[in-house]
Amino acid sequence: MVREKWNDIYPRYLTFISHMRPILRETRRIIINLDPDLLIDTEILDKIREEEEKRNVRKVRALSEFSAMYRSNVYEIIKDFILKYREEISLIDIKDYIIEFLQESVDALNILRKITNPDEKNYENTYLYRLTKFIETILLPRGPNLQSIYEQLMEYSIDYYECQRHILKPHTHYREKLENPDFFTIPGMSPQVYKIINNLTSLFNLDPNYGEFPEKEGYELPMILKNELFDPFIDSIANAEEEAIESISERIGFRLIDGIFIAPSDKFTDILQKNNFLRENKQSDGTIRLIPQFSNETIILYYLAFVSLRRGFLSKELINWIAMNFAFIIYMSILKWKLSDENIFYSIFKDLQTNEKVLPYLMKLICFPKYLGLDKMKIRDSVQYRKEIFNFIGSQIDNLKDLIEETAVYCDKIDKERKN
Repeated sequence: MVREKWNDIYPRYLTFISHMRPILRETRRIIINLDPDLLIDTEILDKIREEEEKRNVRKVRALSEFSAMYRSNVYEIIKDFILKYREEISLIDIKDYIIEFLQESVDALNILRKITNPDEKNYENTYLYRLTKFIETILLPRGPNLQSIYEQLMEYSIDYYECQRHILKPHTHYREKLENPDFFTIPGMSPQVYKIINNLTSLFNLDPNYGEFPEKEGYELPMILKNELFDPFIDSIANAEEEAIESISERIGFRLIDGIFIAPSDKFTDILQKNNFLRENKQSDGTIRLIPQFSNETIILYYLAFVSLRRGFLSKELINWIAMNFAFIIYMSILKWKLSDENIFYSIFKDLQTNEKVLPYLMKLICFPKYLGLDKMKIRDSVQYRKEIFNFIGSQIDNLKDLIEETAVYCDKIDKERKN
């Protein structure tokens, strides 16, 4: 498999953006020069569109088809807007609105076109780098160890826990090869693992056992029976049951003790104590018992910290999911920044046919070492696969809404810094 370089991917990212922008600019010029009274007859717009298509036939077929589709959508949106409001708003105002919305759309495409540099030089000042790092700090922070990463996640979990949990739950979890798992590869959090976490939290909080803390004399760790936790799920985890249990336990911060009990790992215990999720209780014999006060969030943030620290070992499904979400947030935040909420062309930017031409290449750029540092070779090129993810993320946008809005604010901050 050929390893794609930056200067292989970047031109492909630009290809369709470079065709969208002229269409919007030319349409804006046409509307500016059109007498407002002519807008009453939408057939005139059809004739203009047909003439524009005739002038742009000398293109590669895929580009020609996309351009025709895109131009047609633009004109249909304009016609619908005119028909909807011509009885309520003057034609002069309708014309002004259309021109304004087209200009906003061109501005958004200008940012997307200049989101990074073709040669990666001066990358620290590009929108792509700064936005990736902004989102990474919240969803997938870097750090020297698990505790450092966990603390960063905790800091942002107050406002963005739903986003953090979302980034761990790939829609395509069912594609993971659980029957022949690679225990060095870290998958996303499947619904079954989420149920295990939910069960684990309940068992630890309600009535745990206690046993000797192997690394700390005079302390007792909370423990639960392995079978009590895993037996309801074992058939749906993997065939290699013992290895699967150890692997899942490690990812959520726990370990097997004496082959019977599940208890927090040494590293996770330190994190739990520091954040008061384990409360010390001195027993009559002087032993200090660590009483658990867990929540699902406690465990899920550890899983996310584990994923972030070992990002070089993530499964294909999880890499595609993370990269797609980052690309989607960046793309949508730029739209949020540049387009007014009333912009009639919002839908065309969010259209699946537009997304699938832009976001896959943005995903690959985001994976480069200076950005997220994920294995871009695992990004799938299947159109059907991408459509599946696009559709699901679109349906889950409420989980990302606040982060998209905050990232849009950060876009404006970057812009102001550049102008000063």
